Amino acid sequence: MFRRLLLGLCEGLVIGLVIGVACTRGLGLGSPGSLVAAALGTLAGFAVGLVAGRPIWARDAKTEALLKAAAGALGGLGLAFALRRWLTVEVDLSAVSLGAGPAGRLSAVVLPAVSTMLALFFELDDDGARGSGEPKARAAGKHRVDPELPDSALADDSEALADEVDRKLGKR
Repeated sequence: MFRRLLLGLCEGLVIGLVIGVACTRGLGLGSPGSLVAAALGTLAGFAVGLVAGRPIWARDAKTEALLKAAAGALGGLGLAFALRRWLTVEVDLSAVSLGAGPAGRLSAVVLPAVSTMLALFFELDDDGARGSGEPKARAAGKHRVDPELPDSALADDSEALADEVDRKLGKR
C-alpha cells in the first residue's frame, strides 16, 4: 500500500509538472483563462488515467485504462475548476519563471495538484491483482450438470451427457 502511495505521488507529480511547465514556459500560459485551464485539467486527468493503476501497456488492461482515462478527464475537469475557483492562496513562482498570483490560477500549481490527486486515487483503487491473462483452471473433479441425472452422466463425458439429456427430454 505504501509502495502504491509513493508510485501515485510520483506519477501524478511528474505528469502534472511536465504539462504545467510545458504550458507555462512553452506556450506562455502561466495563468490561462477558464476554458484553457479546464482543457488542461482534462488533459492531465486523461494522461494520468492512461498510466496510473494498471497502465495502458499492461497485458489485458487496455479497456480499463481507457475507462480510467475518461473518468480521469472528467475528474481533471472538475478538479481544475474547483482549484481555480477556491484555491486563492498567493504564490510567487517567478523565481523559476512559472508566474505569480493566486495558486488556483497558475498552471504549474493546479495541474500537478490535479494529476497527483487522480494518480493517488487510481493507484490506491488498483487491487494489485495482476492476472496472468489465462482463465482460472476449474477445480479438479467432476461437475454435475443436472442434479436429476444419474451419476453416469457427469460433465467429463460430453457425448454421453448429451445423449442422456436428449433421452431425458424425450428428443430421441
